[in-house]
Amino acid sequence: MKRILAAISSFVMPRVCPVCRRSLLTAETLMCTPCLAALPRSVMHLRPDANSLASRVSRPAHRTAFAAAWFDYDRHSPYAALVRDAKLSSKPAISREAGRLFAMEMLADGCAPLLHDIDVLLPVPMHWSRLMRRGFNQSREVAQGISLATGIPVGDNLVATRAHRSQTRGTAQHRLTNVAGIAALRSPAELHGLHIAIVDDVVTTGATMCDAIRAVEEASPRAISVLALGAVHSDEWVFNDKQGL
Repeated sequence: MKRILAAISSFVMPRVCPVCRRSLLTAETLMCTPCLAALPRSVMHLRPDANSLASRVSRPAHRTAFAAAWFDYDRHSPYAALVRDAKLSSKPAISREAGRLFAMEMLADGCAPLLHDIDVLLPVPMHWSRLMRRGFNQSREVAQGISLATGIPVGDNLVATRAHRSQTRGTAQHRLTNVAGIAALRSPAELHGLHIAIVDDVVTTGATMCDAIRAVEEASPRAISVLALGAVHSDEWVFNDKQGL
């Protein structure tokens, strides 16, 4: 029955690779095999405590235990469609499957001990007003995909206290102001002493992630980690910040 339904769905809405737009084969779930092979992987999970993402979200009083992104994000690259299509074309399955594949690759590369030390995944929150317009929180979809591969539960303790403008444009200072104090933590006692991984789809300057980390610290967790599908290369966002992009 599942195969029949999948066949009908593919006929009505053909499954295509979001990167090259080629029709997917039955065994291909997210991208075609050539595009998946050519994905600009960041391999941050092989150096989880000493990479550009870890440096971006760490503070003097706090160092992330594990920080990794699946690929180097460039909005001009065709791979940006992995994020853009999920958001703008209302395709949450892209974010969910990308999260699952990311986690599967980390497990295959020997990161099981690091991942299995994480007690709960907390998606970066989305304000209810934007959630109603979009219909889903892409960060939560990424977290659900990671959970499918690892068994780590997904929590809902992080909430957004207000809406904010898009982080696509603006200098680093503008982005920090845009999201300052936006994240809040409910039921912090549930998270006390746990290893928490905060999950997002893309990290640029790290302003949103740092605000989420600030909120999570209220629970006095044992450790905080950061996982994202994409991360803008540090050189790129510094350049864009100087140009006001």
